[in-house]
This record gives sequence, C-alpha cells and structure tokens, in this order.
Amino acid sequence: MGRKLDAREYKLLLNPQIFSQAPNLQAANAFWDRRIRQIVRIADPQARPFDDDGWRLIRFWDTPNRDLGDNDLILRTRQDTKNDFVANGVRQATLKLRMPDQFIVATAKLAKSEDEEAGNVETKFEEDIGPLEVLARPPGEQPKVVTPLKLSTRNRFSLSSGIDLTPNAPLDRFDQVLALFPGVAELVCVSPGQSDLNLVGGPLIHEYVFKGSEVVLLEGAKAKFTLTIWCLDEPSKQPDVTEMSFVVKTDNGKMSGPVARQAYNLFNSFQGSLSEIIDQDHTSKTSLALPDRGSR
Repeated sequence: MGRKLDAREYKLLLNPQIFSQAPNLQAANAFWDRRIRQIVRIADPQARPFDDDGWRLIRFWDTPNRDLGDNDLILRTRQDTKNDFVANGVRQATLKLRMPDQFIVATAKLAKSEDEEAGNVETKFEEDIGPLEVLARPPGEQPKVVTPLKLSTRNRFSLSSGIDLTPNAPLDRFDQVLALFPGVAELVCVSPGQSDLNLVGGPLIHEYVFKGSEVVLLEGAKAKFTLTIWCLDEPSKQPDVTEMSFVVKTDNGKMSGPVARQAYNLFNSFQGSLSEIIDQDHTSKTSLALPDRGSR
C-alpha cells in the first residue's frame, strides 16, 4: 500500500548574487522585507520574517561511477555547528530516493525496519515541487534553464531516511552504505566487487539556514518558509547557492483542494514576482554538490 505523504515542499532556486555579503539573519530578513513580504501578505498580512538561524557542514557522496545518483539516490552527511562552523552536533547520514513516480517511492524501503520501529531512523515521504524547467544545452553555448510561457511546476517524490552516526564512524565505502541502508541493494545492481568501492565526496558545504517564518493558509494549514544559502569549500563569502522554499504538511496524507490550490498559486506568484532573480544556470542545488563522475 505504501507510505502516506507527510508534506509538500515548494523550492525555488535563486541567483546567489542577490546576496553581496556573508550570510546572516539581518541580510536574510532584509531580503524578506524587500522581496518576499509583498508576495505572502496576500495570503497572510501578519506573516513575519525569519527569527531562527543555523549553521551546518554538509557533504554529498557517491561512488566514482555515480552508482547511487544514476539510480535516483542521494547520500548526504550533515553535522550541526556553531556560527563559526566548529562542529558541535552529531553527524547524521541521510539517504534519499527521489523520482517522479509516487508509487515506486512510497513503497520503497531504505533503512532497516527494526531501526525505524525503534525510532533510530527518521524517515520522511514528501513531494518536492519546483518550477517546470529544463536545462537546455545549445551547441557551442553554456547550458541555460528554459521555462514555459505559462508558469507551472515539476513534481517529484522523495523518501529520505536519516540516521545518527556513532562518533568517528566511517562512511567512506559502499559496503558501509549497504549496512546502514540495506534497501540500496534493491535499487542498485550490486556486483560482487562493487561493495568494496570507496565513496568520493563533493565539495564541503557551509550551509546557512534561516527559518521561523510562517504563512497561515486556509483551513489552518501553514506554509513554513526556509531560506537556505550554501558557501562551497569556505564559509562567510559570496554565496554559491540560494534557495527559498516553503513546506506545507498534509493532514494524515491528505490535503484539501482549496489548500493545495492556494499553495500552488503562492508558489507561482513567487516564480512570477522573482523571475529576474531565479537561477538561470541550474535546476537543482544538489547537482552543484555531487562529486564529479570518475573522481577518485
């Protein structure tokens, strides 16, 4: 039968050059006041800006041949840090299956059932919603994002399982991924020698997260906003990635038509009002963080 949908997350990748300084809460709220408030006030005139910020160290992993990515899987490690990016939290490994087919994702299993039942694994089934766009590659030109004349969305479904790693626990080989997430064996064709493969990491990401802003929708539903900024390899510089997103939780797997329509219209309003600062070079922030194919 599969899992019930936990939430729908609407994501819009923005041109990171809109921030000309190191990320901080003051700059995030200046952006909210300048560009976001006028969009959300139609739905909720009382919506307030961000009041919470956090810092994390993130890295994405794969085999040199992209055995995970080529099978719609994404492996990430993340550690909470202080504002100077000195680690102060438990390192967590998260594996995500993301693809357009809802039923494949809803019926998949990544982590061990006993770990989920014991509460050792946090598993979420969500719908990822972004602009309807493709990355075009004209001959002799740099790739560019192409969108249709009529604003619409691209919908994918994701199942993610996150588990805390014990201190100094290694996660640099494919067999260690299989031990944590045995469901990978059902999704990736594992040859006898493949489990001995080393993992390679993408760039070290210094992630700034700004939260705490809510927009009240119909029927008591809420859109919870997050501004995510990535600085690759070193912190406190001109950002490399900027994403504005909001999450609307379902009611035990369901969402009424009026709430869904309001969230859809709100997202399209974002696309229209922020069209000149939408990232025209990339369709996903994760694509910028994956290790290069063939790297060792």
